[in-house]
Amino acid sequence: MSKENTLRGTMLTVTRRYAAGIDVGEDAGRLAIVSRRLRANAAVCVEHLDSVALPSGAVIDGDFDDREAIVEALREAFGRLPESGAWRALRCAMGLPASATLTMQIPLARLIDTDEQLAGAIGGDPRGMLEPAVLMEAERAAGIERGALAVDWSVQAREDGEAQVAIAATARRHVEARVETAAEAGIALSAIDGEPAAALRAMRHAGSVELDADARYLVCWLESTGLHGWLVGGRGVENEIRYPAPEHRSISDALHELAGQDAPLDCIYVGGQIELLAHASLPLPVLGKTFNCPALPFEAAPYCNGASDIQAAHRHSPRFAAAFGLALREVMQ
Repeated sequence: MSKENTLRGTMLTVTRRYAAGIDVGEDAGRLAIVSRRLRANAAVCVEHLDSVALPSGAVIDGDFDDREAIVEALREAFGRLPESGAWRALRCAMGLPASATLTMQIPLARLIDTDEQLAGAIGGDPRGMLEPAVLMEAERAAGIERGALAVDWSVQAREDGEAQVAIAATARRHVEARVETAAEAGIALSAIDGEPAAALRAMRHAGSVELDADARYLVCWLESTGLHGWLVGGRGVENEIRYPAPEHRSISDALHELAGQDAPLDCIYVGGQIELLAHASLPLPVLGKTFNCPALPFEAAPYCNGASDIQAAHRHSPRFAAAFGLALREVMQ
Protein backbone atom coordinates (compact mmCIF):
# COMPACT_ATOMS: atom_id res chain seq x y z
CA MET A 1 0.00 0.00 0.00
CA SER A 2 1.34 3.45 -0.90
CA LYS A 3 2.02 6.09 1.74
CA GLU A 4 -0.83 8.18 0.33
CA ASN A 5 -3.35 5.34 0.64
CA THR A 6 -2.10 4.49 4.14
CA LEU A 7 -2.63 8.09 5.24
CA ARG A 8 -6.09 8.15 3.67
CA GLY A 9 -7.04 4.92 5.46
CA THR A 10 -5.78 6.31 8.78
CA MET A 11 -7.82 9.49 8.33
CA LEU A 12 -10.94 7.47 7.52
CA THR A 13 -10.68 5.53 10.77
CA VAL A 14 -10.48 8.84 12.67
CA THR A 15 -13.57 10.37 11.03
CA ARG A 16 -15.60 7.22 10.44
CA ARG A 17 -16.14 4.10 12.55
CA TYR A 18 -16.27 0.68 10.88
CA ALA A 19 -17.64 -2.52 12.41
CA ALA A 20 -18.31 -6.11 11.40
CA GLY A 21 -21.29 -8.21 12.39
CA ILE A 22 -20.70 -11.98 12.18
CA ASP A 23 -23.71 -14.29 12.22
CA VAL A 24 -22.69 -17.96 12.20
CA GLY A 25 -25.81 -20.00 11.51
CA GLU A 26 -26.43 -23.66 10.81
CA ASP A 27 -26.42 -23.08 7.04
CA ALA A 28 -23.86 -20.29 6.55
CA GLY A 29 -21.64 -17.66 8.07
CA ARG A 30 -22.86 -14.14 7.24
CA LEU A 31 -20.76 -10.99 7.43
CA ALA A 32 -21.97 -7.40 7.40
CA ILE A 33 -19.60 -4.41 7.41
CA VAL A 34 -21.22 -1.17 8.52
CA SER A 35 -19.80 2.33 8.88
CA ARG A 36 -20.90 5.62 10.39
CA ARG A 37 -19.39 9.08 10.60
CA LEU A 38 -18.45 10.14 14.12
CA ARG A 39 -21.03 12.90 14.48
CA ALA A 40 -24.53 13.17 15.89
CA ASN A 41 -27.35 11.67 13.79
CA ALA A 42 -24.95 10.46 11.11
CA ALA A 43 -26.39 7.94 8.66
CA VAL A 44 -25.37 4.28 8.86
CA CYS A 45 -23.91 2.80 5.66
CA VAL A 46 -23.58 -0.85 4.71
CA GLU A 47 -20.16 -1.22 3.10
CA HIS A 48 -20.03 -4.97 2.49
CA LEU A 49 -22.17 -8.10 2.79
CA ASP A 50 -20.93 -11.65 2.34
CA SER A 51 -22.07 -15.20 3.00
CA VAL A 52 -20.10 -18.44 3.07
CA ALA A 53 -21.95 -21.78 3.18
CA LEU A 54 -21.18 -24.17 6.02
CA PRO A 55 -21.36 -27.97 5.80
CA SER A 56 -24.28 -29.69 7.46
CA GLY A 57 -23.59 -30.32 11.14
CA ALA A 58 -20.95 -27.61 11.55
CA VAL A 59 -23.27 -25.71 13.93
CA ILE A 60 -25.98 -27.49 15.91
CA ASP A 61 -28.11 -25.73 18.53
CA GLY A 62 -25.48 -23.04 18.99
CA ASP A 63 -22.59 -25.49 19.40
CA PHE A 64 -19.62 -25.15 17.05
CA ASP A 65 -19.24 -28.86 16.26
CA ASP A 66 -16.88 -28.36 13.29
CA ARG A 67 -14.62 -25.48 14.23
CA GLU A 68 -12.27 -26.09 11.33
CA ALA A 69 -15.07 -25.53 8.81
CA ILE A 70 -16.20 -22.37 10.60
CA VAL A 71 -12.66 -21.00 10.78
CA GLU A 72 -12.22 -21.56 7.04
CA ALA A 73 -15.54 -19.86 6.31
CA LEU A 74 -14.56 -16.82 8.40
CA ARG A 75 -11.15 -16.61 6.75
CA GLU A 76 -12.79 -16.78 3.33
CA ALA A 77 -15.30 -14.04 4.15
CA PHE A 78 -12.74 -11.68 5.71
CA GLY A 79 -10.20 -12.53 3.01
CA ARG A 80 -12.47 -10.86 0.45
CA LEU A 81 -12.38 -7.51 2.25
CA PRO A 82 -10.37 -4.65 0.74
CA GLU A 83 -6.86 -4.25 2.11
CA SER A 84 -7.02 -0.70 3.44
CA GLY A 85 -6.26 0.94 6.77
CA ALA A 86 -9.89 1.83 7.39
CA TRP A 87 -11.05 -1.77 7.03
CA ARG A 88 -8.30 -3.14 9.26
CA ALA A 89 -9.62 -1.24 12.31
CA LEU A 90 -12.88 -3.17 12.49
CA ARG A 91 -14.74 -3.72 15.74
CA CYS A 92 -16.20 -7.23 15.38
CA ALA A 93 -19.30 -8.63 17.08
CA MET A 94 -20.52 -12.23 16.77
CA GLY A 95 -24.01 -13.55 17.43
CA LEU A 96 -25.41 -16.19 19.76
CA PRO A 97 -28.62 -18.00 18.75
CA ALA A 98 -31.65 -17.88 21.01
CA SER A 99 -31.34 -21.63 21.62
CA ALA A 100 -28.06 -20.95 23.46
CA THR A 101 -29.20 -17.86 25.35
CA LEU A 102 -31.54 -17.28 28.27
CA THR A 103 -33.03 -13.80 28.60
CA MET A 104 -35.34 -12.42 31.28
CA GLN A 105 -36.69 -9.22 32.75
CA ILE A 106 -36.82 -9.08 36.56
CA PRO A 107 -38.25 -6.21 38.65
CA LEU A 108 -35.42 -4.45 40.42
CA ALA A 109 -37.33 -4.53 43.70
CA ARG A 110 -37.51 -8.32 43.53
CA LEU A 111 -33.73 -8.69 43.37
CA ILE A 112 -32.68 -6.35 46.11
CA ASP A 113 -34.03 -3.84 48.63
CA THR A 114 -33.03 -0.45 47.28
CA ASP A 115 -33.22 3.13 48.34
CA GLU A 116 -34.03 6.01 46.04
CA GLN A 117 -30.38 6.74 45.35
CA LEU A 118 -29.63 3.23 44.04
CA ALA A 119 -32.93 2.95 42.17
CA GLY A 120 -32.01 6.12 40.31
CA ALA A 121 -28.61 4.76 39.23
CA ILE A 122 -30.04 3.26 36.06
CA GLY A 123 -27.53 1.27 34.05
CA GLY A 124 -25.02 0.83 36.85
CA ASP A 125 -24.35 -0.87 40.15
CA PRO A 126 -22.19 1.63 42.06
CA ARG A 127 -22.08 -0.36 45.29
CA GLY A 128 -21.85 -3.83 43.81
CA MET A 129 -25.15 -4.75 45.44
CA LEU A 130 -26.98 -6.13 42.43
CA GLU A 131 -24.45 -8.44 40.82
CA PRO A 132 -24.67 -11.30 43.36
CA ALA A 133 -28.49 -11.24 43.12
CA VAL A 134 -28.33 -11.18 39.30
CA LEU A 135 -25.93 -14.14 39.22
CA MET A 136 -28.13 -16.09 41.63
CA GLU A 137 -31.21 -15.46 39.46
CA ALA A 138 -29.35 -16.46 36.28
CA GLU A 139 -28.07 -19.64 37.97
CA ARG A 140 -31.58 -20.55 39.15
CA ALA A 141 -33.21 -19.93 35.77
CA ALA A 142 -30.52 -21.64 33.67
CA GLY A 143 -29.97 -24.59 35.98
CA ILE A 144 -26.21 -24.15 35.50
CA GLU A 145 -23.64 -23.25 38.15
CA ARG A 146 -22.67 -19.60 37.90
CA GLY A 147 -19.04 -20.52 37.29
CA ALA A 148 -20.11 -22.14 34.02
CA LEU A 149 -22.27 -19.18 32.98
CA ALA A 150 -21.51 -15.97 31.11
CA VAL A 151 -23.97 -13.31 32.29
CA ASP A 152 -24.70 -9.79 31.04
CA TRP A 153 -27.22 -7.48 32.68
CA SER A 154 -28.41 -3.89 32.86
CA VAL A 155 -30.95 -1.85 34.82
CA GLN A 156 -33.60 -0.21 32.65
CA ALA A 157 -35.95 2.62 33.61
CA ARG A 158 -39.69 2.43 32.97
CA GLU A 159 -42.27 5.19 32.75
CA ASP A 160 -44.13 3.82 35.77
CA GLY A 161 -40.98 4.23 37.86
CA GLU A 162 -40.57 0.47 38.44
CA ALA A 163 -37.09 -0.30 37.11
CA GLN A 164 -36.41 -3.66 35.49
CA VAL A 165 -33.20 -5.67 35.38
CA ALA A 166 -32.57 -7.21 31.94
CA ILE A 167 -30.48 -10.38 32.24
CA ALA A 168 -28.91 -12.43 29.45
CA ALA A 169 -27.09 -15.65 30.28
CA THR A 170 -25.45 -18.41 28.30
CA ALA A 171 -23.16 -21.33 28.98
CA ARG A 172 -19.61 -20.01 29.11
CA ARG A 173 -18.56 -22.66 26.60
CA HIS A 174 -20.62 -20.93 23.89
CA VAL A 175 -18.77 -17.66 24.46
CA GLU A 176 -15.38 -19.37 24.63
CA ALA A 177 -16.07 -21.31 21.43
CA ARG A 178 -16.82 -18.09 19.54
CA VAL A 179 -13.85 -16.17 20.90
CA GLU A 180 -11.46 -19.05 20.20
CA THR A 181 -12.85 -19.81 16.74
CA ALA A 182 -12.68 -16.16 15.73
CA ALA A 183 -9.11 -15.94 17.05
CA GLU A 184 -8.10 -18.94 14.95
CA ALA A 185 -9.42 -17.06 11.92
CA GLY A 186 -7.40 -13.97 12.89
CA ILE A 187 -10.39 -12.02 14.23
CA ALA A 188 -10.52 -10.29 17.62
CA LEU A 189 -14.09 -10.04 18.89
CA SER A 190 -15.14 -6.89 20.72
CA ALA A 191 -18.62 -8.19 21.63
CA ILE A 192 -20.94 -11.20 21.60
CA ASP A 193 -24.66 -10.53 21.41
CA GLY A 194 -27.88 -12.51 21.00
CA GLU A 195 -29.08 -12.89 17.42
CA PRO A 196 -32.71 -11.96 18.21
CA ALA A 197 -31.57 -8.78 19.99
CA ALA A 198 -29.33 -7.92 17.03
CA ALA A 199 -32.15 -8.52 14.54
CA LEU A 200 -34.48 -6.35 16.62
CA ARG A 201 -31.85 -3.59 16.60
CA ALA A 202 -31.56 -3.81 12.80
CA MET A 203 -35.29 -3.64 12.18
CA ARG A 204 -35.82 -0.87 14.72
CA HIS A 205 -33.18 1.07 12.81
CA ALA A 206 -35.18 0.50 9.63
CA GLY A 207 -38.30 1.71 11.41
CA SER A 208 -36.54 4.83 12.69
CA VAL A 209 -35.48 5.71 9.14
CA GLU A 210 -38.63 4.72 7.26
CA LEU A 211 -41.48 5.45 9.70
CA ASP A 212 -42.68 8.39 11.78
CA ALA A 213 -41.28 8.74 15.29
CA ASP A 214 -44.63 7.77 16.84
CA ALA A 215 -45.23 4.82 14.50
CA ARG A 216 -46.55 1.58 15.97
CA TYR A 217 -45.14 -1.54 14.33
CA LEU A 218 -44.23 -5.19 14.81
CA VAL A 219 -40.75 -6.69 14.45
CA CYS A 220 -40.52 -10.43 13.76
CA TRP A 221 -37.38 -12.58 13.73
CA LEU A 222 -37.77 -16.15 12.53
CA GLU A 223 -35.27 -18.93 13.10
CA SER A 224 -35.37 -22.71 13.24
CA THR A 225 -36.53 -22.66 16.87
CA GLY A 226 -39.49 -20.36 16.16
CA LEU A 227 -40.63 -16.74 16.18
CA HIS A 228 -39.45 -13.79 18.27
CA GLY A 229 -41.84 -10.86 18.08
CA TRP A 230 -41.82 -7.34 19.48
CA LEU A 231 -44.29 -4.46 19.47
CA VAL A 232 -42.48 -1.14 18.99
CA GLY A 233 -44.11 2.23 19.64
CA GLY A 234 -43.21 5.77 20.52
CA ARG A 235 -41.90 4.60 23.92
CA GLY A 236 -39.71 1.88 22.42
CA VAL A 237 -40.35 -1.85 22.83
CA GLU A 238 -43.77 -2.13 24.48
CA ASN A 239 -44.37 -5.88 24.36
CA GLU A 240 -42.77 -9.12 23.16
CA ILE A 241 -43.71 -12.75 22.53
CA ARG A 242 -42.14 -16.08 21.66
CA TYR A 243 -43.70 -18.81 19.52
CA PRO A 244 -44.16 -21.72 19.89
CA ALA A 245 -45.50 -21.24 23.40
CA PRO A 246 -48.27 -23.08 25.28
CA GLU A 247 -50.44 -19.96 25.47
CA HIS A 248 -50.56 -19.46 21.68
CA ARG A 249 -52.43 -21.75 19.29
CA SER A 250 -50.67 -20.42 16.18
CA ILE A 251 -48.27 -17.75 14.93
CA SER A 252 -51.28 -15.66 13.92
CA ASP A 253 -52.73 -15.93 17.43
CA ALA A 254 -49.37 -14.94 18.95
CA LEU A 255 -49.02 -11.89 16.70
CA HIS A 256 -52.59 -10.74 17.37
CA GLU A 257 -51.91 -10.87 21.09
CA LEU A 258 -48.65 -8.99 20.56
CA ALA A 259 -50.30 -6.24 18.51
CA GLY A 260 -53.16 -5.80 20.98
CA GLN A 261 -56.28 -3.74 20.38
CA ASP A 262 -55.04 -0.28 21.40
CA ALA A 263 -54.28 1.09 17.94
CA PRO A 264 -53.70 -0.08 14.34
CA LEU A 265 -50.25 -1.03 13.15
CA ASP A 266 -48.27 1.09 10.70
CA CYS A 267 -45.99 -1.71 9.50
CA ILE A 268 -44.59 -5.18 10.16
CA TYR A 269 -40.89 -5.94 9.60
CA VAL A 270 -39.82 -9.55 9.21
CA GLY A 271 -36.26 -10.92 9.19
CA GLY A 272 -34.54 -14.28 9.29
CA GLN A 273 -36.06 -17.43 7.81
CA ILE A 274 -39.22 -15.73 6.57
CA GLU A 275 -40.18 -18.81 4.55
CA LEU A 276 -41.30 -20.30 7.87
CA LEU A 277 -44.27 -17.91 7.75
CA ALA A 278 -45.42 -19.51 4.51
CA HIS A 279 -45.04 -22.94 6.10
CA ALA A 280 -47.42 -21.68 8.81
CA SER A 281 -49.91 -20.52 6.13
CA LEU A 282 -49.09 -16.89 6.87
CA PRO A 283 -46.89 -15.59 4.01
CA LEU A 284 -46.05 -11.88 3.96
CA PRO A 285 -48.98 -10.81 1.71
CA VAL A 286 -51.44 -12.63 3.99
CA LEU A 287 -49.74 -11.22 7.09
CA GLY A 288 -50.07 -7.68 5.75
CA LYS A 289 -53.71 -8.20 4.82
CA THR A 290 -54.47 -9.71 8.23
CA PHE A 291 -53.21 -6.61 10.05
CA ASN A 292 -54.16 -4.12 7.31
CA CYS A 293 -50.63 -2.71 7.02
CA PRO A 294 -47.47 -3.28 4.95
CA ALA A 295 -45.57 -6.47 5.88
CA LEU A 296 -42.00 -6.03 4.68
CA PRO A 297 -38.92 -8.27 4.70
CA PHE A 298 -35.84 -6.68 6.22
CA GLU A 299 -33.40 -5.56 3.53
CA ALA A 300 -29.98 -3.96 3.84
CA ALA A 301 -30.36 -2.47 0.34
CA PRO A 302 -31.54 1.01 1.48
CA TYR A 303 -28.32 1.46 3.46
CA CYS A 304 -25.84 0.24 0.83
CA ASN A 305 -25.42 3.75 -0.58
CA GLY A 306 -24.00 2.82 -3.94
CA ALA A 307 -21.69 0.02 -2.81
CA SER A 308 -21.89 -1.67 -6.20
CA ASP A 309 -19.88 -4.79 -5.36
CA ILE A 310 -22.54 -6.16 -2.96
CA GLN A 311 -24.51 -9.01 -4.49
CA ALA A 312 -28.19 -8.25 -5.06
CA ALA A 313 -29.16 -11.47 -3.27
CA HIS A 314 -27.36 -10.25 -0.12
CA ARG A 315 -28.79 -6.72 -0.31
CA HIS A 316 -32.33 -8.06 -0.28
CA SER A 317 -31.88 -11.09 1.99
CA PRO A 318 -33.82 -10.87 5.28
CA ARG A 319 -31.31 -13.32 6.77
CA PHE A 320 -28.75 -10.50 7.10
CA ALA A 321 -30.78 -8.74 9.80
CA ALA A 322 -28.76 -10.27 12.66
CA ALA A 323 -25.36 -9.56 11.05
CA PHE A 324 -26.43 -5.97 10.30
CA GLY A 325 -27.68 -5.51 13.87
CA LEU A 326 -24.46 -6.89 15.33
CA ALA A 327 -22.37 -4.41 13.34
CA LEU A 328 -24.83 -1.61 14.13
CA ARG A 329 -24.26 -2.17 17.84
CA GLU A 330 -20.55 -1.43 17.44
CA VAL A 331 -20.77 1.67 15.25
CA MET A 332 -23.41 3.27 17.46
CA GLN A 333 -21.33 3.01 20.66
